[in-house]
Amino acid sequence: MADAEAGLLEAAGAGRRRVRAAPVRTARTKRRTGRRAKPVRWSAKREEIFLATLGETANVAASIRASGLSETNVYRRRRKSDEFRARWATALREGYARLEAMLLDRALNGVEKVVWHGGKQVGTMIEYSDRLALALLAAHRGTVLGTTPAAPDMPAEELKARLAERFSQMNVAMGGEG
Repeated sequence: MADAEAGLLEAAGAGRRRVRAAPVRTARTKRRTGRRAKPVRWSAKREEIFLATLGETANVAASIRASGLSETNVYRRRRKSDEFRARWATALREGYARLEAMLLDRALNGVEKVVWHGGKQVGTMIEYSDRLALALLAAHRGTVLGTTPAAPDMPAEELKARLAERFSQMNVAMGGEG
Protein backbone atom coordinates (compact mmCIF):
# COMPACT_ATOMS: atom_id res chain seq x y z
CA MET A 1 0.00 0.00 0.00
CA ALA A 2 2.89 2.38 0.75
CA ASP A 3 4.17 1.89 -2.79
CA ALA A 4 0.75 2.73 -4.20
CA GLU A 5 0.53 5.89 -2.06
CA ALA A 6 4.03 6.94 -3.11
CA GLY A 7 3.02 6.41 -6.72
CA LEU A 8 -0.08 8.57 -6.28
CA LEU A 9 1.86 11.32 -4.50
CA GLU A 10 4.52 11.28 -7.16
CA ALA A 11 1.91 11.39 -9.91
CA ALA A 12 0.29 14.38 -8.17
CA GLY A 13 3.66 16.12 -7.99
CA ALA A 14 4.09 15.93 -4.23
CA GLY A 15 7.30 13.91 -4.27
CA ARG A 16 8.81 15.59 -7.33
CA ARG A 17 12.47 16.59 -7.15
CA ARG A 18 13.92 19.49 -9.08
CA VAL A 19 16.29 18.44 -11.79
CA ARG A 20 18.93 20.86 -13.04
CA ALA A 21 19.78 21.00 -16.68
CA ALA A 22 23.32 19.95 -17.53
CA PRO A 23 25.59 22.99 -17.88
CA VAL A 24 26.82 24.00 -21.30
CA ARG A 25 30.41 22.83 -21.66
CA THR A 26 32.78 25.59 -22.65
CA ALA A 27 36.45 26.10 -21.91
CA ARG A 28 35.51 28.26 -18.93
CA THR A 29 33.07 25.73 -17.42
CA LYS A 30 35.54 22.93 -17.97
CA ARG A 31 38.04 24.81 -15.84
CA ARG A 32 35.46 25.44 -13.13
CA THR A 33 34.29 21.84 -13.06
CA GLY A 34 37.82 20.50 -12.90
CA ARG A 35 37.61 18.77 -16.25
CA ARG A 36 40.51 19.53 -18.50
CA ALA A 37 40.27 19.96 -22.20
CA LYS A 38 42.21 17.46 -24.26
CA PRO A 39 45.61 19.05 -24.95
CA VAL A 40 46.32 19.95 -28.55
CA ARG A 41 49.85 19.45 -29.81
CA TRP A 42 51.59 22.33 -31.52
CA SER A 43 52.07 21.75 -35.23
CA ALA A 44 53.19 23.77 -38.21
CA LYS A 45 49.66 23.48 -39.65
CA ARG A 46 48.04 24.83 -36.46
CA GLU A 47 50.60 27.64 -36.33
CA GLU A 48 49.75 28.58 -39.93
CA ILE A 49 46.03 28.55 -39.13
CA PHE A 50 46.66 30.81 -36.13
CA LEU A 51 48.78 33.28 -38.13
CA ALA A 52 46.45 33.27 -41.15
CA THR A 53 43.42 33.97 -38.96
CA LEU A 54 45.34 36.69 -37.13
CA GLY A 55 46.17 38.28 -40.49
CA GLU A 56 42.52 38.20 -41.52
CA THR A 57 40.92 39.31 -38.27
CA ALA A 58 43.55 41.08 -36.12
CA ASN A 59 41.92 39.14 -33.28
CA VAL A 60 44.16 36.92 -31.15
CA ALA A 61 41.29 35.18 -29.34
CA ALA A 62 39.57 34.26 -32.61
CA SER A 63 42.88 33.01 -34.00
CA ILE A 64 43.41 30.83 -30.94
CA ARG A 65 39.92 29.34 -31.32
CA ALA A 66 40.40 28.72 -35.05
CA SER A 67 43.74 26.97 -34.54
CA GLY A 68 42.67 24.92 -31.52
CA LEU A 69 45.84 25.92 -29.67
CA SER A 70 45.78 27.08 -26.08
CA GLU A 71 46.26 30.70 -25.14
CA THR A 72 49.08 29.76 -22.79
CA ASN A 73 51.02 27.91 -25.47
CA VAL A 74 50.56 30.67 -28.05
CA TYR A 75 51.85 33.38 -25.73
CA ARG A 76 54.67 31.14 -24.49
CA ARG A 77 55.72 30.49 -28.09
CA ARG A 78 55.66 34.21 -28.85
CA ARG A 79 57.81 34.91 -25.81
CA LYS A 80 60.41 32.24 -26.63
CA SER A 81 60.59 32.26 -30.44
CA ASP A 82 61.91 35.33 -32.27
CA GLU A 83 60.71 33.95 -35.61
CA PHE A 84 57.16 33.33 -34.35
CA ARG A 85 57.09 36.75 -32.69
CA ALA A 86 58.08 38.39 -35.99
CA ARG A 87 55.47 36.43 -37.95
CA TRP A 88 52.84 37.33 -35.30
CA ALA A 89 53.70 41.02 -35.66
CA THR A 90 53.50 40.82 -39.46
CA ALA A 91 50.14 39.03 -39.34
CA LEU A 92 48.78 41.55 -36.85
CA ARG A 93 49.90 44.47 -39.06
CA GLU A 94 48.15 42.84 -42.04
CA GLY A 95 45.00 42.36 -39.98
CA TYR A 96 45.00 45.99 -38.86
CA ALA A 97 45.67 47.18 -42.41
CA ARG A 98 42.66 45.16 -43.60
CA LEU A 99 40.50 46.51 -40.82
CA GLU A 100 41.59 50.06 -41.53
CA ALA A 101 40.91 49.67 -45.27
CA MET A 102 37.43 48.37 -44.50
CA LEU A 103 36.74 51.26 -42.12
CA LEU A 104 38.10 53.80 -44.60
CA ASP A 105 35.80 52.39 -47.28
CA ARG A 106 32.85 52.65 -44.89
CA ALA A 107 33.77 56.22 -43.94
CA LEU A 108 34.14 57.35 -47.57
CA ASN A 109 31.37 55.33 -49.22
CA GLY A 110 28.96 54.94 -46.31
CA VAL A 111 26.83 51.94 -45.43
CA GLU A 112 23.50 51.14 -47.01
CA LYS A 113 20.70 51.14 -44.45
CA VAL A 114 17.13 49.96 -44.93
CA VAL A 115 14.40 52.56 -44.32
CA TRP A 116 11.18 51.29 -42.72
CA HIS A 117 7.87 53.08 -42.34
CA GLY A 118 4.71 51.56 -40.91
CA GLY A 119 6.31 48.15 -40.68
CA LYS A 120 7.19 48.10 -44.39
CA GLN A 121 10.47 48.63 -46.17
CA VAL A 122 10.12 51.85 -48.15
CA GLY A 123 13.66 52.21 -49.45
CA THR A 124 17.32 52.43 -48.59
CA MET A 125 19.75 55.22 -47.84
CA ILE A 126 23.49 55.58 -47.54
CA GLU A 127 24.59 56.46 -44.00
CA TYR A 128 27.97 58.06 -43.34
CA SER A 129 29.68 57.96 -39.97
CA ASP A 130 31.30 61.24 -38.98
CA ARG A 131 32.67 59.59 -35.84
CA LEU A 132 34.42 56.91 -37.89
CA ALA A 133 35.86 59.48 -40.30
CA LEU A 134 37.14 61.61 -37.41
CA ALA A 135 38.74 58.58 -35.75
CA LEU A 136 40.56 57.69 -38.97
CA LEU A 137 41.69 61.28 -39.42
CA ALA A 138 42.98 61.39 -35.84
CA ALA A 139 44.89 58.15 -36.38
CA HIS A 140 46.61 59.67 -39.42
CA ARG A 141 46.87 63.26 -38.29
CA GLY A 142 50.66 63.28 -38.69
CA THR A 143 50.42 62.07 -42.29
CA VAL A 144 47.66 64.55 -43.11
CA LEU A 145 49.52 67.52 -41.59
CA GLY A 146 52.79 66.53 -43.22
CA THR A 147 54.75 65.63 -40.08
CA THR A 148 54.71 61.93 -40.96
CA PRO A 149 55.54 60.81 -44.49
CA ALA A 150 52.66 59.47 -46.57
CA ALA A 151 52.65 55.91 -47.85
CA PRO A 152 55.70 55.55 -50.13
CA ASP A 153 53.80 53.61 -52.81
CA MET A 154 51.59 56.60 -53.80
CA PRO A 155 52.81 60.06 -54.85
CA ALA A 156 51.42 62.91 -52.76
CA GLU A 157 49.78 64.62 -55.76
CA GLU A 158 47.93 61.43 -56.72
CA LEU A 159 46.78 60.99 -53.14
CA LYS A 160 45.50 64.58 -53.00
CA ALA A 161 43.67 64.15 -56.31
CA ARG A 162 42.02 60.93 -55.16
CA LEU A 163 40.93 62.51 -51.87
CA ALA A 164 39.56 65.58 -53.67
CA GLU A 165 37.55 63.31 -56.00
CA ARG A 166 36.18 61.31 -53.06
CA PHE A 167 35.17 64.47 -51.17
CA SER A 168 33.47 65.78 -54.32
CA GLN A 169 31.51 62.52 -54.67
CA MET A 170 30.51 62.67 -51.01
CA ASN A 171 29.38 66.28 -51.41
CA VAL A 172 27.18 65.36 -54.39
CA ALA A 173 25.76 62.35 -52.52
CA MET A 174 24.81 64.63 -49.65
CA GLY A 175 23.00 67.06 -51.92
CA GLY A 176 25.79 69.51 -52.72
CA GLU A 177 27.08 70.62 -56.09
CA GLY A 178 30.37 68.79 -55.92
